[in-house]
Amino acid sequence: MLKEFPKADISVSIVWVNVLKGDGMEAAQRAAGAMTADPRVRHFYDPVNRSGQAVSRSVGWKWVTAWDIYLFYEMGAEWRAEPPSPTHWMHQLSYLFWETHLRTGEALVGELRTTMSKLGAEAESAR
Repeated sequence: MLKEFPKADISVSIVWVNVLKGDGMEAAQRAAGAMTADPRVRHFYDPVNRSGQAVSRSVGWKWVTAWDIYLFYEMGAEWRAEPPSPTHWMHQLSYLFWETHLRTGEALVGELRTTMSKLGAEAESAR
């Protein structure tokens, strides 16, 4: 996806967590290593899923820990004790009730492209 937006002023953080059988540090390292290198991408490993709990609170989830979720923030937004609320987000967890944010397969890819394009246009108009 980032190859389609080579000039986008964006920073991507991928947080690997233990949710499914086989998840762990080695699996996270393999997955991260298989991704095309892009200097805008940073990988983190969170074995106890503190990030997912914090993200859940930021989007209003009370009983579910976030994973398989895509978050977009305002330029300059900083995570402090708690993450800021995202300006746009989507997830792939079909068992949740937040269907307005549910995207899978091609719908997910399309929504990611649309959001990236919109963010790029907003950045251009702000210059």
